[in-house]
Amino acid sequence: MSTLEDESDAFARRISDAVSAFIGDTVPFKATSSGSRFVVSDDTDGIVIPVGDVGTLALEVNYRCELDGAGLYLKVLSSKVAVYAGSRPKGDPLFRYEYVYDQGGGLPAGHLHVHAHRDQFTRVMTLAGVSGAARRKPAPDAELEAARMSRIHFPTGGHRFRPTLEDVLQMIQEEFGAKSGPNWPEVLRANRVQWRRHQTGAAVRDCPSEAVRVLEELGYVVSPPAGGPAPDREDRLAAF
Repeated sequence: MSTLEDESDAFARRISDAVSAFIGDTVPFKATSSGSRFVVSDDTDGIVIPVGDVGTLALEVNYRCELDGAGLYLKVLSSKVAVYAGSRPKGDPLFRYEYVYDQGGGLPAGHLHVHAHRDQFTRVMTLAGVSGAARRKPAPDAELEAARMSRIHFPTGGHRFRPTLEDVLQMIQEEFGAKSGPNWPEVLRANRVQWRRHQTGAAVRDCPSEAVRVLEELGYVVSPPAGGPAPDREDRLAAF
């Protein structure tokens, strides 16, 4: 059986490989023991991301992990991916993606925080245009429009795991104090369960091999169809 240290080390290597491949240079990550948990983070003073020849962004990444109840898989308790203007992760980031397993308090487990004023984003987007970013190359008469913060596309989970309307409505209630109708809690729960059941089914159709593996681990006996097992749809699994 894998130990927490083994699983955390393997996870740190995977994160290191991904970031290193993006940067084009080795970025080491380490798994540091914290009682019954491990913290996986970069082993540097900050991950510097060159932007063309004229500037930099900084990346901060960390995960808190433990083994799941069965002691088989690594469970992420919390994660943070933050992007800063400049070469060091200090002060407020431009934005940060976070996940908190036991969030509570009416807050979403996975969420996005935007810290920067739109002027800061405009400077970074202008820098991107100067550096040759494909989506930031405006026509001469469209420069101001191209630098608007509203043109940034933040990813939120792809085809299968994107937020729903109900998530946005609950956020408006929890964060801004909007008052909901008396039936809202029941409708929210029912709609969210229905949506996630539907998306689970769609994800299974995208990756039946993983569904079979998990079901067999749970003790189910899964027989392939007469025509052979359905192939995984890696185009959907890899989609942005």
